[in-house]
Amino acid sequence: MKVRVSPTACRQIGALAAWWNRAASRVRVEDALEAAVGAMAEHPGLGLTYSRDQRYRTWRPKGTPYILFYRVDDAAETIWIVVAWSAQLGSGPELP
Repeated sequence: MKVRVSPTACRQIGALAAWWNRAASRVRVEDALEAAVGAMAEHPGLGLTYSRDQRYRTWRPKGTPYILFYRVDDAAETIWIVVAWSAQLGSGPELP
């Protein structure tokens, strides 16, 4: 499947990467995101279903504290990453 990132998630990923990569982490957000996107494309159903809205799934890029919220559009054969979230930001994101 194709994986697309919403403009909102793109901005959030950029901000999270800027903060995380400065923190001298062993894992760069970009590398973790690339691995997560590859895994999602291969196995879109592996992410956990989001309990507050069953249309979305969640995936945590390995080695980061972030969670990607995405939905699968089977008809378009596309995965849409709509939000990149950190639990440190609160109880849950606003989903489109």
